Amino acid sequence: MQETKGNLIKEKPKITTFDDRYNTLFERINAAAFLTSFDGQIQEANQKSYEFLGYDWNELLRLTLQDILSKELDWAECRDELAAHGCLTLESETICKDGTQFPVDVNISIFRMNGKLVMFVLLWDITERKNQEKRLKESEKKYHGLFEYTTDGIFVLDTRGDILDINTRMCEILDVMKSSVLNKNLFSMDLLTARSLPVVIQQFEQLLSEKIAASYTTEVKNRQGQVLDVEISSFFLVKKDNEVDNFVLIVRDITSRNEAELKRTWEHELLKTLMDNVPDSVYFKDDQNRFILVNKAKAAHSNVTPEEMMGKTDFDFLPREQAQRIVDDENAIMRSGHVIINKLEHLGSDDGLERWVSVTKIPRYNAEGDIIGTMGVSRDVTDWKHAEEELARNIELLQILLDNIPDSVYFKDMQNQFVLVNKVKAEHLMVRPEAMIGKTDFDFIPADQAQKEFDEDNKVLQTGKSIINCIEKITDTDGAEHWYSVTKVPRYDLGGKIIGTLGISRNVTECKTLQEIKQ
Repeated sequence: MQETKGNLIKEKPKITTFDDRYNTLFERINAAAFLTSFDGQIQEANQKSYEFLGYDWNELLRLTLQDILSKELDWAECRDELAAHGCLTLESETICKDGTQFPVDVNISIFRMNGKLVMFVLLWDITERKNQEKRLKESEKKYHGLFEYTTDGIFVLDTRGDILDINTRMCEILDVMKSSVLNKNLFSMDLLTARSLPVVIQQFEQLLSEKIAASYTTEVKNRQGQVLDVEISSFFLVKKDNEVDNFVLIVRDITSRNEAELKRTWEHELLKTLMDNVPDSVYFKDDQNRFILVNKAKAAHSNVTPEEMMGKTDFDFLPREQAQRIVDDENAIMRSGHVIINKLEHLGSDDGLERWVSVTKIPRYNAEGDIIGTMGVSRDVTDWKHAEEELARNIELLQILLDNIPDSVYFKDMQNQFVLVNKVKAEHLMVRPEAMIGKTDFDFIPADQAQKEFDEDNKVLQTGKSIINCIEKITDTDGAEHWYSVTKVPRYDLGGKIIGTLGISRNVTECKTLQEIKQ
C-alpha cells in the first residue's frame, strides 16, 4: 500500500500497452502521464498521476481529461489544434479528488496505436514556478511603486551616461517630458550648470572606477532655466563577475529646505536682536519650569548673565514663596492651556528693593499641538505703580476739596457733558453728583438758561480764552433768583490740546444786595 494526499491507493497493475523499455520511461517520468482516447477517456496512467490527483487505479480509469482539468478549458478548440498540428502545449489547472486545484503545464501529442488515434498527455506541476512569477510580479510592482512615487527624482544611466529611465518626480523637478530625455546623454544636456557639471562628472568617474557610492550637494537647471539646489546620491548596479551594469542617481530638491534654513537663520537673528534690545523681561521655559532662553533684561534683574540662567528655575533666583507662586501659575497654564495676560505681581529681592511687574504668560506648543513649556513677558511697572498710587492720593485730595468747597465746581468734556461735579453743584440742582455724569445743562435747567451756558462753554472751547468772575443772575430750580460770580476756563491734556472746560460759580447774592443798599 502507498499513502498519497491523504488517500490510500492500491499499487497499480503493470501497464501492458508498452514494452518494458517504454513502460519504465512512462513510470519514471516526473510528471503525471496518461494515455487516452482521442475523446479524452483515460486508458492508462502512471504512478505519478495517482500522487498528483489522489485517485486509485479503478477510479482514475473511469475519468476523462475533462474531469481532471479546468472546466474553463475549451476542448473543441484543443481538438482542432491537435488535428492541425498533432501536438498541443498549454497552461491549465488540474482538479484533485478532494477538490483542490493547482496549476499545470499540459503537453498533448496524438499518434496511432493499433490503428486507433490515442493521446499521450503529460501534466507538469508548475505551482512553484507560478509562485515565483507571482513574487516577481509583486517585487516588480513594489519596485515600480518605489521608483515612480518616491518624493526624490531618479535617473538610471548606462556606463556612458545615457538616460535609460527617469521617474515622474525627476520629470517634475526638471519640468520635462519623460520621452524628451530618454536615451539622451545626461552630460550633454542643459540640465547641469557650469558649477555642477564638473562635480557630477567627477563623481560619476569615481563611481565607475572605484565603485564607491557617494552623496553630494550641487545644483541643476530645469527647463525654464531656474537653478535648483539638489542633493545627489549615486550608486551602481552590477551584473555577474562584478561587471558594471548601470548607475542610479537619486536627486532630492533641497531648494525649499535651503530657503527655509535661510528663513530660520533670518528669524533667529531677528529674535536675538529683539531679545537683546527689548526692555521687557522675556523668557522661555520647558515643561519642568527650567529656563531654556532668556534675554539680557531678564538676567539683569537677577544680576546674572543669560547663560547662567539656562537649565535653572525661579527657585535659584527668587525667595521660595515667590518662586512657588510663579511655578504654580505656569503649571496651571501647562495643564489647561489658558493664558495669563497683564497680571500684576509684587516681587521682592535680596537687596530689599520691591518691584511691581505686569506679567503675561502663554503655553508653548510643539508641531503636534502638545504643550511643551511656557513663554513669559514681564514689564517693570514699579514707576507706573507708584504714579498710580500718587494719582489715587491726588484724586482723593481733589475729591475732599470738591466735597468741602462752598462753591459749585464742575468739569465738562468737548460735548459739554459733565464728567465730574461736586456736592454743592449737584445740590443746587437737587440731584446726586453721579446722576449728572454724562449729561448736560439741558437735562437740569430751563432751555434758555442752558443755551446760555452752552454758548459760553463753546466760546471757551473754541477760543481758549477764560471767563473770570463774570456776574450773572440765575434762576434756581426753586424759582428764586440769585447772583453768581462765574469763572470758566479751558481744560488741556498733556499735549496742550483742549479737552473740555472747568467751571466755578459762587453765590454772591448777599454781596450784590449790600452793594445795591449802599448805592
